[in-house]
Amino acid sequence: MRVPSIPIRVSTFVALILILHGSDGLFKYKNIKCKCYEKSYCEFKKCELKVLGRGIVGLNMHVQAKQLPITSVKAILTTFRQFSGYRPFLYNVTVDICGFLKNPKRFPFFSMVHDAIRNFSNFNHSCPYNDDIIIDRMVLNDEMISRMPVPNGFYKLLVAVATEGIWRGEVEAYVEVNLGYDR
Repeated sequence: MRVPSIPIRVSTFVALILILHGSDGLFKYKNIKCKCYEKSYCEFKKCELKVLGRGIVGLNMHVQAKQLPITSVKAILTTFRQFSGYRPFLYNVTVDICGFLKNPKRFPFFSMVHDAIRNFSNFNHSCPYNDDIIIDRMVLNDEMISRMPVPNGFYKLLVAVATEGIWRGEVEAYVEVNLGYDR
């Protein structure tokens, strides 16, 4: 009786993990809410989820900045998990956006969020910002959640933004995580 070699076992294990990871995986938008606190400073021209195809939902957002250039930006990212209402869960990070864009490795959680947004938006260069912020058809995929240690459930990501030291607005993104198995 021949015992299988180690490489076969490892490759089988890796294939099984990839199959499990890809099967029944679900990371999708449920709702989005956008709010500018000061209408003389900014306005959300668009803040919507749109069905792009069967089971594919994309985020479209257009924030018009009315006082340019924007040279100082701070954001607070907080995650909430639904437990009889949404309760704070795991992350509450304050980030100097201009500093982050110069050195992204300083803020690993925000770096994951920015990596997800970067390919769908014009939010991809350092300060100052002289244009509106646009996110076009941003689709969530399972790879975006694979690096974050979160169990299945419903989540809210709250992003509050301040410029020049004054809180200007917030975005609440509601998502569902269902990896097909319990973490």
